[in-house]
Amino acid sequence: EANMQALVPRLRGPDGADQASAAAALAEQAGADTGLHALIVDAGALPPLVALLRAGTEQGKTNAADAIGWLAVDAPTCARIVGEGALPPLIALVSLSRACSNANAGINACNALENLVEDDPRLRELAEEHGAAGALAAAAHAPDCGWAQAARDALRALCPTQDDAERALGDTHLKSCALVAERDLENCALRAERDTLAEGYASLASLAGPVEKGHDVVFECATGEKIGGSRLLLAHASPYERLLCGGMAEGKKGSR
Repeated sequence: EANMQALVPRLRGPDGADQASAAAALAEQAGADTGLHALIVDAGALPPLVALLRAGTEQGKTNAADAIGWLAVDAPTCARIVGEGALPPLIALVSLSRACSNANAGINACNALENLVEDDPRLRELAEEHGAAGALAAAAHAPDCGWAQAARDALRALCPTQDDAERALGDTHLKSCALVAERDLENCALRAERDTLAEGYASLASLAGPVEKGHDVVFECATGEKIGGSRLLLAHASPYERLLCGGMAEGKKGSR
């Protein structure tokens, strides 16, 4: 408890690195022992944690979000955290984490938002008013977001039903998210198709052997593979390629 009492003033200190270190220590204590939660809150940690979340260094914001996430386990504490103004900086941190590719900050912000709103419809409504659904949906559906699962979990807590999602996001945003998901699936399918075609070309090139002066036909494939052979091999190349690659023969260029 004495150590905890010493940590809270450090959250208000002038040194950003020390603020971040104090927030990390509080997060570690809160995560290790739920019995300390009330002591941390009663020691006055919430206002400086929220202030750090709002205006601290990047690491300070990351650690403050972590501490708040651990403390947000009961309704009274969640209400106090939201009352201190934690929702706007947490939501801002979700967006900032995508821009800075800071996975730890994104995960911590999403976990804190999920814990704050999961069991309280009033807090969900407040989070929606501050734009939480849009920020979480953008992260949840971004193909380059390494912490998309945390954003999806927080979004499900914020919008537990389809009606909630439509109210929070709006039909246009839902459609855009669906389009993003559909595009990602199409890109995955195209990549798999190209990989299959490349394997087919490589297999055919291996069968034909290296290009030699004696070959009267050379194929240069779109993948860079060069296939040399006789007219007899050429006669069999097309059906062999269709068998391997599902008929996708447009990738090759013939030359004499």
